[in-house]
Amino acid sequence: MGLLRFLIILGAASGIAKGIQLFSHHCRQRFGYCFFTVQGFWLAAIGINLLWWGYVAWGTAFVHHEPTFVGIILMAIGLAVVAWLVFMNIRDTNLPYGAAGSALQFALFFPVALYGLPILAITLLFLLFATFKAAPVRFIDR
Repeated sequence: MGLLRFLIILGAASGIAKGIQLFSHHCRQRFGYCFFTVQGFWLAAIGINLLWWGYVAWGTAFVHHEPTFVGIILMAIGLAVVAWLVFMNIRDTNLPYGAAGSALQFALFFPVALYGLPILAITLLFLLFATFKAAPVRFIDR
């Protein structure tokens, strides 16, 4: 029973991945536009992170008895970035393809954007401090 469940999940995941590849290839052939680019990832990542951290700031402002406008401003900027990405996708394709491609972008980029970027920043800081092995100046002359 466990093997059957594993095979069903594996088949569904590979079917979804193949469907995304076919959709991307079809849009590239028909419109000459690719949804999954570095620029699209960074716009989605910035918009998703601003929306997420704006919501967190807005929600925790009540607990700390602080003004909530900072969270609202962050969410508004994030919503503007997301709207710009959707507008670019719809402008370069058409409404159904642009909306579907935008939904795929946000669904696929959400976990990477929300969890991957902070982990990357922490890793880079760790590497910066872990690889810094310079001795203090007073010990160099001895």
